[in-house]
Amino acid sequence: MTYTVHIFQPSIEGYEAIAALQQVVAPHRRPLTAEELQQDDADWPEDKLKQQFVALDQDNHMVAFGVCYEAYWQHQPGTVHLHFDIHPAHPQAQILAILYETCRNWLKHDFLGRQVQVLTSRAREDNTERVQFLLSRGFRPAMRSPSAALHVAGFNAADFQAYSRRVAHAKIRISTLAHLYTQDPDWKQKLCELRWALLQDVPSPQPPTRPTLAEFEQMILEDPALEPQAFFVAATRTGADRSGAFIGMSNLWRNDPTGKRLDAGLTGTVRAYRRQGIATALKVLTIQYAQASGAETIVTNNEENNPMYDLNCKLGFRTLPAWVNYRKIETSNCNGE
Repeated sequence: MTYTVHIFQPSIEGYEAIAALQQVVAPHRRPLTAEELQQDDADWPEDKLKQQFVALDQDNHMVAFGVCYEAYWQHQPGTVHLHFDIHPAHPQAQILAILYETCRNWLKHDFLGRQVQVLTSRAREDNTERVQFLLSRGFRPAMRSPSAALHVAGFNAADFQAYSRRVAHAKIRISTLAHLYTQDPDWKQKLCELRWALLQDVPSPQPPTRPTLAEFEQMILEDPALEPQAFFVAATRTGADRSGAFIGMSNLWRNDPTGKRLDAGLTGTVRAYRRQGIATALKVLTIQYAQASGAETIVTNNEENNPMYDLNCKLGFRTLPAWVNYRKIETSNCNGE
């Protein structure tokens, strides 16, 4: 079969086709509506690249979607990310090659005269076809992040109560984000600063870019998957019902509409308060929330040398196939291999 690739022309019908395709390709993702996809494009910073392409079959049906973009949340000048979703009923290698070459040719001729220094893409290690495609085109592994899942019914919080007692003895208060909404007038700024402090120690192929408070609100607080009752924050105590400095957090996100699966978000403590059991106490609370909410599993993802990976294993998470970040150094501005 013959396939053609075109630059995506925004329309509500086009966004609906992308939303339907993404649900087939990755049913584990939170389903996005056409309106949400459209809004995401509208909110993308004007000075950061985001160019989208679609592959159509002979009947003009969308069978794949590709995007090359600059990650504004971890911006590195000259680094362009590639992402491709291809309908499983169509030949992966053939369509992937067409999308990839289309992206590279566009970057060569239309990327505002800027030099592309690094191309990056992700693949799950058990997707051997995608992995071999990237390796054959000069990409090399840059970071490996095993996924892991916990079946929450088998978790016994009593085995970890010593951590909660230790945290309480240190006069550290753990509250939900829902509680902080009404109890701490500065919660938003303090949470933004805490997240930034933690992100700087999270392994990543590119260093994070510090968000403004408005960007933090858009990326985190306005995310429909945010669950305020499953978002736990550790803080120093300053009074009977007041929080001082925010020093740690752990949270779950409701990306699965059924609620059977919850996705773990960022967990960590600031450097001055590490090795005191705070992260473990926070994680235990997220698991207890999952149990009480009727969830069956919590899924997470950590770089393999991150101490958080070891903590998850201690809590009973079982390893799944890893996601691998691949990088390719470009020496000719996307001209040739």
